[in-house]
Amino acid sequence: MGRKRAIICFETEERFESVTDAANAIGAAWPLVSNALKRHGACRGFHFYYADEVKPDDSVFDRKVYKNSRPIICLETNERFESQAKAAKAVGVPRAAIYAALKKHIATKGLHFYFADEPKPDEEFFRNRNWTRVRCKETGVVYESIAQAARETGVSERDIQAAAKRHGTAKGLHFYYADEPEPDDLLPSKKGIRVRCVETGVVYKTITQAAKETGASQAGIRGAASGMAGGYHWEYVDD
Repeated sequence: MGRKRAIICFETEERFESVTDAANAIGAAWPLVSNALKRHGACRGFHFYYADEVKPDDSVFDRKVYKNSRPIICLETNERFESQAKAAKAVGVPRAAIYAALKKHIATKGLHFYFADEPKPDEEFFRNRNWTRVRCKETGVVYESIAQAARETGVSERDIQAAAKRHGTAKGLHFYYADEPEPDDLLPSKKGIRVRCVETGVVYKTITQAAKETGASQAGIRGAASGMAGGYHWEYVDD
């Protein structure tokens, strides 16, 4: 078996100690990377060359149009990138993160992308997914997905999604998209947030009441649903 030779990705300048390492990094089979090296072609939008050789000129590579080299545009900045690889380098994320953002209509580092040869989508195109990051105004907690927010607060995914879309509340909590500034038009909560002290079983109509009667801080109780504040464990109470 021949010795392993380190290779470098032309687009990202990342060094890999072997073809296998590079293949694992971009999610491809190693023979595809090996073939790209031999024919100066691309594998998943990336070109490679051996680290012990002089960096080749861009003209050396076969620049046929591959699926992953379609130009893309950043929704927030309107910047155009000729490939996912170039977008990944500019944003500072792995190419796989850009690919996932395009495929799943999600954000990476707060940025959304779409293919330049397709019509610019409406912003709602990116928002109606349960993996969108959301922030709870009352607790300040950022959840990586609506599903996570639902699990940790006890509020349904549907209610959280609706609250984020209409700037309203879900079980007394305000949610909004974490990749955006806090909306100025958040609707006021129609009622207090009911919480239960796990140790005593007492249900309080509002966090203010719970704080007053137990000595725990309101902020502590808000941030301690399924956690501890003032020496007690707290949980939100379903309507």
